[in-house]
Amino acid sequence: MKSYKVAVIGAGDMGSNHAAAWKLAGHEVISITDIDEPRAQSIANQYELEKVYTDYKQAAADPEAEIISICLPLPFHAPVTIYAAQQGKHVFCEKPLANSFQDAAAMEEAVRKAGVQFGIGFQRNLSNSLKQVKQWADEGKFGTPMVINSTNMMEVRPKRIMHDANGNNGPIMDTGCHYFLMWQTIFGSKPKSIYARGGILAKDRAELSHIQSLAIDTGIITVEYESGDIAEMTVSWGLPAGFKMGGRTDRIFGPKGGAEGSFNNVTDRLMLYEGGEKEEVPVDRNQNLHQDQFALFAEAIEKGEPAPVSFQAGKEMLAVTLAILESIETEKVVSYVHP
Repeated sequence: MKSYKVAVIGAGDMGSNHAAAWKLAGHEVISITDIDEPRAQSIANQYELEKVYTDYKQAAADPEAEIISICLPLPFHAPVTIYAAQQGKHVFCEKPLANSFQDAAAMEEAVRKAGVQFGIGFQRNLSNSLKQVKQWADEGKFGTPMVINSTNMMEVRPKRIMHDANGNNGPIMDTGCHYFLMWQTIFGSKPKSIYARGGILAKDRAELSHIQSLAIDTGIITVEYESGDIAEMTVSWGLPAGFKMGGRTDRIFGPKGGAEGSFNNVTDRLMLYEGGEKEEVPVDRNQNLHQDQFALFAEAIEKGEPAPVSFQAGKEMLAVTLAILESIETEKVVSYVHP
């Protein structure tokens, strides 16, 4: 397998994850970019990177760089992807894809015109635990219809842009896509209709007072699938500091049985329920999900094949997200429209 030269854009936690995982996957990270130069320099020192930039255009124009790895807030996904593609570079971008179909279309057109590859960071869908639950569902261990319940319960996020409606646009946009893709994968079906209620629990929090337009940070979401299966999620990023009541692990059940555990993350065990029986099933947790996704992306580039997770998955998750936000706004059931 060829070793590619990678430029990482964004020196936050995810930028550090990308720098480490690209190297673990056998590739060379040649630069790190961030407008906060000391923060970028810190990651450069940690991973022994020679080049530090404060302008993504410099990093993308570097003739050495072959892959641009984007770890920036959502509003920058489109402009950085488009510019990198115009420089003839392959692009790997963190989720979610974009905050509008207009931006997604512009990104896709730039990539198509340049003849480069594009991948998106839905690494959680590669977890061994999800593969196991999917296998059980396909084997009929749960019966049909199936119901999945997921939660994501957190304090106000330390990265305040997560709460900005003009930034990462809250948990439904920022992290919900991981769950929406997980549900679709397990059911093997596309959404049919969506109903959600939600609001802003943290609207009076002093630490968010500088944000002009707060995103919805709390919601209860129900998605019905064409298969007749149903997924439900309770999410909040508005809990008080130090709050001790966290979310529950994922649960799936049907007329024959069920399972519970962290379905779309690295875990060492799942609980399987069949009839009146309960079994603890070990799961191989010896995996680095970021490393795995980068290995698959690099393999696709080398073979000249489309990236295994690309624009279609990103657009489908965006369609679910926008339908949820529309349902919260209108207080009505919203039909899912395939992108």
